[in-house]
Amino acid sequence: MPYFALMAYFYRVKRQLIYCALIVFAFLGCKSQPKTADKKTEASDVGTYFSIKQFAMDEWTTYSGTPVTMTKTVKENGKTDTSYTNGDTLNWAAIMTVFFETDIGEPKFLGKYDFSQFDDYSDGTHCFFYQSKNDDVFTKKLLITIDNETKKITGIYIEASKSNFWSTVTEKLFYAPMKTIQIQTYTNPLIGPKKEKVVQYNFMM
Repeated sequence: MPYFALMAYFYRVKRQLIYCALIVFAFLGCKSQPKTADKKTEASDVGTYFSIKQFAMDEWTTYSGTPVTMTKTVKENGKTDTSYTNGDTLNWAAIMTVFFETDIGEPKFLGKYDFSQFDDYSDGTHCFFYQSKNDDVFTKKLLITIDNETKKITGIYIEASKSNFWSTVTEKLFYAPMKTIQIQTYTNPLIGPKKEKVVQYNFMM
């Protein structure tokens, strides 16, 4: 399903995508409400899918300003470590690289996903869901949740995986604007035990 299926829920369209600015995500911004995911007019005309990179740029435009404090929790090898950090010192490039690798907003991905949408009456949201048709793409699932009243994105969930002879690596990513970033990585090697790592950032607003 082309991206314009989302446009009924979005307020306006942006025209430029500056990739280098995407490295600095919106999370260190001011305390305003979550923004809708705008998209280039040219992209919607040709029917591309939702772009994580463009959404990040829109978030940056909305939230840039006041730094935020957050807790960072790392769970790995049966151990849990929690610390405090802030938007000024956090390595945003490393975090955003993980999300950007799952982007399906380029024309080459057209036809590789099944699209559906549905209402979740339990929390008053509308959901857009992309499911890969086969295993030749990295991103397998993309779920976008939008508040029915405000038309704002409240959550993005992504599942991605890649395999080679030696191992299969699966990622589960979640972002709730100015609330939570979660990166789960599961590694299933050909030889040796499975590995699991969960990194979560909770914003202290």
